[in-house]
Amino acid sequence: MAGISDVLTVLEKAGFEKLPKPLTVVGTEFDFEAAARGTGSSHDLVLIMTDQVPTRRLQRLVAGLARSLDLASSRRPVSLVFLGAIAAGDRVELERYARVLSVGSSLPSVSEVEEAIAVLLPLKLPNTDLVHGNDPVNEVMATLGMSKDTPDHIALVRAAVDGAEAVRERLRRYVNAGVEWHDDLEEDDE
Repeated sequence: MAGISDVLTVLEKAGFEKLPKPLTVVGTEFDFEAAARGTGSSHDLVLIMTDQVPTRRLQRLVAGLARSLDLASSRRPVSLVFLGAIAAGDRVELERYARVLSVGSSLPSVSEVEEAIAVLLPLKLPNTDLVHGNDPVNEVMATLGMSKDTPDHIALVRAAVDGAEAVRERLRRYVNAGVEWHDDLEEDDE
């Protein structure tokens, strides 16, 4: 049961709540090895099973749970964390009712669990308060070897915010100004 407790620990750290055994939905009991539900931003119902349970039994449990959730008009997505090896055909059958997240080992490390169930976990973003970056335009200018004293170049880089067409238009105007070409000259030639 060490693998199951590791999965539950990772889920609980991510804000999931462990559910009592057996899992009861609309008065029907389901004997999953463990289950948890998301709180806050996650609404997933997570079932945890090992390869110690016969595949046919697991398929019946998951299918029965899916039917019970339908009867209860539940909109909660179901994910099955499976510890151990699972045959491709069995996985396809289980995926009819739940998202299957397979952990290759029945006794995985915490990092293996975190990798396998990453879609259930919140993203870990760097703390932007600690990052003191420069103005992105100045960074681009420095990378391109441009001086801050060139307003035309700065305008060209800033046009990138509005997309490729804005950059083309700004570049066209810059080149035309350099060769002293004016749009009204094109119209006179016609």
